[in-house]
Amino acid sequence: MADQATNAPQVAIPLPPAKKRAVQAGCVCMMLSVAMYGLVFATLTSPILESVDAMGYVSLFTIFASLGVSIMTPIGGKLGDLIGRRNIVVIPGIICAVAGCAFAFVRSLVPLMVLRLLIGFAQGAFTAAPYIIAGLINERKDVPKAMGMLATAIAVGGFGGSIIAGILTDMGLLTVAILMPAVPLIAGVLLIGLNLPNVKREGKVQIDVAGICALVVALCGILLALNFGSSVGWGNPAIIGGFVVGIAAVVAFIKIEEKAVEPLIPLRLFGNQQYTMLLVIGFICYFYTTAMNTYAPIGAMKVLGASTGLAGSLQFPRTILTMVLPTVAGVWVGKKSANAWKAMAIGTLLVAVPMLALGFTNAAMPIAVYFVAITVTGVAESFRAVSITPTAQATLPPADMGVGTSLVNFVNSLANTIAAAVFGVAYNLNTAADPTNAALIQNGVCAVFMTAAVVTFVGFLLVIFVIRPKLQPKEM
Repeated sequence: MADQATNAPQVAIPLPPAKKRAVQAGCVCMMLSVAMYGLVFATLTSPILESVDAMGYVSLFTIFASLGVSIMTPIGGKLGDLIGRRNIVVIPGIICAVAGCAFAFVRSLVPLMVLRLLIGFAQGAFTAAPYIIAGLINERKDVPKAMGMLATAIAVGGFGGSIIAGILTDMGLLTVAILMPAVPLIAGVLLIGLNLPNVKREGKVQIDVAGICALVVALCGILLALNFGSSVGWGNPAIIGGFVVGIAAVVAFIKIEEKAVEPLIPLRLFGNQQYTMLLVIGFICYFYTTAMNTYAPIGAMKVLGASTGLAGSLQFPRTILTMVLPTVAGVWVGKKSANAWKAMAIGTLLVAVPMLALGFTNAAMPIAVYFVAITVTGVAESFRAVSITPTAQATLPPADMGVGTSLVNFVNSLANTIAAAVFGVAYNLNTAADPTNAALIQNGVCAVFMTAAVVTFVGFLLVIFVIRPKLQPKEM
């Protein structure tokens, strides 16, 4: 009893050990499912659309997925505060599982698009919940370790999910491959639903409907314009119109949030300078991933002359590393608060250096350089995963834990979309004269990686000169 009394104030939602283990296992299952859905759909997009004779809709199909997640991540975080964290896992989790199962049996384009968008919306609603729950049921010193377990789950789910999905599809079991991610999702819903108390805001629930509408319009306008701008032209009236509508909606959203009783994103969060800077660091840490995922294979195949199979295996060592290292890094970060800024420094510097190395891509470069560079980013990713979110949570009052954590995830997801547009411009400026010319492709790839290196090195400087002074004194 004495131990419980001692530990209770340090944990927002105290749980008996068995229930705590069950909830943490549920969080791991949820992240396994999220990663599996992402990589399974990435792997199976072509077979799925080929089955309905709709290969011309690949880009729209992909955008629908990211758009749903981007829109619902901040909304889900706030709804979790209002209706309870358990409910925001169980209800969207069930919707996602049902939509995912239905997706496996539908063979018509429009219903497939609707279901893919619905899956994205449902995932966005609960994606931040495991990170929030980890911060609520654990003592602060144990949160980085819990985050490391979630990062490991993402690596395992993505890696294993894509391989198994590919094997099943090759065996003619496309339906089974699509159904597969629902298994850990249902397990996670049950584990959390049966063991986590539904702590929610007392009194009448007031949902910021106007803020939700403004946010949806803002994200749709800006994200769709960013996605289609490089293909249809940035001067296209529709693209310009999308940016204008999106920016106008952002202005409207800010005005609505200033007056809302229960704002979707409390603007007071941005008055917390340390939290705001951590949002910036998180954005920067995710910025390079589009360069790695999209342009590293292009550089390997079109400049270095690697085979498609070899280019496809570039991330294999990195993935293996991120299955193991995050949990170890989380234990280390949890030992001292000062280790958090050191982890962020590793998370930025060990991206900037590999990106700089790839910025000198040329035909004489050994493919081993690509393998080593990308593997090193796995070290960075492992330390990023266990440092930024726990540190951001530590700056927030309990009432803002949900929406604050969701905002971190939201900013991270936006980084990929904005980076895709920035890298697209850098690449297209160098290859516009002849997109098939190897020399121009080399210039384009180098420009992309140099851009990623510069942006990430700026993040390293922010960690050293802004974040470090705020965290270091705690150990003095």
